[in-house]
Amino acid sequence: MIQAVIFNLDGVLVRTDACHYEAWKQLAHEQGLPFNDAIFRTLAGRKRMDSLRVLLKKAERSYAPMELWALSARKNDLFNDMVLKLNRDSILPGAIDTVSRLREMGVKTAVASSSENASGILRQLKLTPLFDAVVDGQDTEKGKPDPEVFLLAARKLRMPTSECLVIENTAVGLDAARQAGMKALILGGTTGPEGLKDIDLPGMLREDTIGQYLIGG
Repeated sequence: MIQAVIFNLDGVLVRTDACHYEAWKQLAHEQGLPFNDAIFRTLAGRKRMDSLRVLLKKAERSYAPMELWALSARKNDLFNDMVLKLNRDSILPGAIDTVSRLREMGVKTAVASSSENASGILRQLKLTPLFDAVVDGQDTEKGKPDPEVFLLAARKLRMPTSECLVIENTAVGLDAARQAGMKALILGGTTGPEGLKDIDLPGMLREDTIGQYLIGG
């Protein structure tokens, strides 16, 4: 039985995925590297340094450790400039209603994101009170697809992994949920709903009809 729901942030709750896309696109342009939707999908959900290493695989030269840290900081600066423009309109349709209704049912809620900026974004948008736990890239050593971020969220919620449902929109996030031993609902997939606005998640949990959408567990 599902007793806790753990949400990814980017592209599930908030439109921060567009900010990541533009920041990576600009960094790639500055380094003379190709960038498109397909490349971005290989970066989505990972910690920043892991994403940078994936992006630089197409570079014609190698990068020293100090250069990697400088490029990582540059990407973060570009991203933060865009994040400052986020407001309540940046919250994805259905997100607040879904989380609020789950809490009314007594279901625990958490955010688990590889982004080091997730906690700050939640505070900026005044969403923090909606969650019993928040885990982001500053709390973990390994990024998705490693399950560390989800396992830590379960520990903070004091819930067994078998009773946790992950809401994700990335392939690496789905892999991480599977490795954590959690069930997962993937948004935007070929069989999954496009967003929280398209499903009655609280109703499905109450009626136990969500099984047709779940992966793993």
